[in-house]
Amino acid sequence: MSTSVENKKRKLSKKSDDNAQNKKKVHFSFDNSEKETPKKLDFNALSSSLKSRANEKLAQVAAAKRQVRIKPDRTMLSNVKTIKKQLKTKQKQMEIKKKKKHINIVQDKENTTFRQRLKERQKLRRGVLYDMADKSKKIWEILRRDETTNEVRIKLCSELMKLIEGNVKFLSMAHDTTRVIECLIQFGNEQQKNYIFEQIQKDIPIMSKSLYAHHVIIKFLTHGTDNQKDLIKKSLYGHVCKLARHSIGCRVLEYCYNDICNSAERFQLVQEFYGREYAVLKTTDVKNIEELLANKAATGQRTNVLEYMQENLMACIQKDLLSTSIIHRVMHEYIRNANEKGREELIDAIKEKLIKMIHSRDGARVAIYCLWYGTNKDRKLLIKSFKSFVVKIAKEEQGYPVLWTIFDIVDDTKLVSKIILQELMSNFDEIINDSHGKKVLMYLIAPRNTKHLQYELVQLMKTSDALNTSKKDSEIRQNELFEYCKSYFLEYFTNNILATLKDGFRGFMMTEMIERLSSDDNLSAFYTSISIVLSTSSVEPQAETNLIEHQISHNVLRHLIIADGKRQKKNKHNETLVSTLLSSISPDKLRTWILCNRGCFIFVMMLEHGQPDECEQIRSLLVPSAIDTLKRQTFAGAKVLVEKLLSSS
Repeated sequence: MSTSVENKKRKLSKKSDDNAQNKKKVHFSFDNSEKETPKKLDFNALSSSLKSRANEKLAQVAAAKRQVRIKPDRTMLSNVKTIKKQLKTKQKQMEIKKKKKHINIVQDKENTTFRQRLKERQKLRRGVLYDMADKSKKIWEILRRDETTNEVRIKLCSELMKLIEGNVKFLSMAHDTTRVIECLIQFGNEQQKNYIFEQIQKDIPIMSKSLYAHHVIIKFLTHGTDNQKDLIKKSLYGHVCKLARHSIGCRVLEYCYNDICNSAERFQLVQEFYGREYAVLKTTDVKNIEELLANKAATGQRTNVLEYMQENLMACIQKDLLSTSIIHRVMHEYIRNANEKGREELIDAIKEKLIKMIHSRDGARVAIYCLWYGTNKDRKLLIKSFKSFVVKIAKEEQGYPVLWTIFDIVDDTKLVSKIILQELMSNFDEIINDSHGKKVLMYLIAPRNTKHLQYELVQLMKTSDALNTSKKDSEIRQNELFEYCKSYFLEYFTNNILATLKDGFRGFMMTEMIERLSSDDNLSAFYTSISIVLSTSSVEPQAETNLIEHQISHNVLRHLIIADGKRQKKNKHNETLVSTLLSSISPDKLRTWILCNRGCFIFVMMLEHGQPDECEQIRSLLVPSAIDTLKRQTFAGAKVLVEKLLSSS
């Protein structure tokens, strides 16, 4: 024991000696022993080195500042904005992921169907309201059926009202439950409608922009009371321009403007496009834009109104929201009253989008103004945008005058023939049997003829004459278009002569065509088809198949003979309609025509407009064999024919 203790003491003494020696070494390391003398610090060198380093740093900072100044500020700002947007989108995505984390629970896809998984997700989303929504949809399934009786509907509506109480707005926003609210508005009583309307009245502008809730607003406009409809109209005040620029809101605005409002209420809505002040205060002093601009011109605010209109219109054009009637009206008013620069800017923006506007009256007028005031390049692009839609435009009630304008004002007839006429002629039967399409074909044969075309539209076409935007003469342009399509007309009338003779409009189209044809056109097949139909028609005066006595076909035949006579005066032809009828129809069949009043007048027309040799042939046919028969007749046609035959003899 004593030896171990002594050993420990020795070890401790050695450690203490070593520590003391180490301390001495450390101490003398700074002094470098007594023999070595310490070096003195050179403060001048130190300060100069610090100054040089500081100057280098300053130079670097200045260079960096120069580089920043060289860069354009806009690019830096745009970069900062894009970075901020990216950060915001990432944050939103992260938030959405966090929120939906508990919804998109990974389930056993092998043992569950898609509908089961969908129900689970809906339960998690809707929480407590899921059961209420599920029950309401089951009631709606019965309520919406046609075979459901009124008594059952009354009970179901009362059950639904108890379920949805206090949750109308929530149910309106979902894709499935919004139908429940719509059905309740349609079949519910006035008290139930009032309750639903009170729940949503304050949120009508917001709901009008909702993908599903806007159907509820439209349903109220359809099945609501007059008071509710008026309140919806008033709730749209101040939001018209915003709704017009919204892809969903414009549907509610269009339905309200087009189907619910009267002319005065429509003008109240349109006023908001004239200036911000009209969103709050509506004017009743003026009835149209022209009166308003006249008042504003006196105060020097006319340009402000037009600029505000242009601003809102351009926003709608950029978003491609051009199918609403209210936008068409504002655009028509603007292009009608704008200066040359403003009109050019609008035409440049919409020249390839006009196909979406032609279905309305104002939209069609905008297209007409674009054709009138546009350049040749604008017209070319506009016509090309109509490709594959020409038949649809021709059959539109408001669209066919746009095609008239193209025929009237576009000098490039090859382009018109290639895009417009080619499509029209390839669908000739469809267009000529349409109430509006046949007017397009008539305009090709008899342009601006008020006997067959609407007077107001013809006057509208004539307003373009004062613009002098076309270099080619109108008659040359019309002849070039007619030359392209005359063979199609002649072929159709030859193959469908019976239907054409019994149709007044098509019959007069045929007579106008005959008058315009030249001496080079071969009409033998056409004349032969007429003679074949007349030779096989009934002899009985009161029969419907008697084309000579038929009210329409008789009139068409008279005008055909007159048109053929005018054509003969321009250029002498070997074959005429009268000569073909006299040579193709048997004499006995021709003599039966004198047994009816209108048949006698056909012979009168032949004598008045036929050639001398044809008149002699008619005289030899009827004189003297038919004179006694004619004298025994009591109708006026027989007396006139006898006078003509005796006077000519």
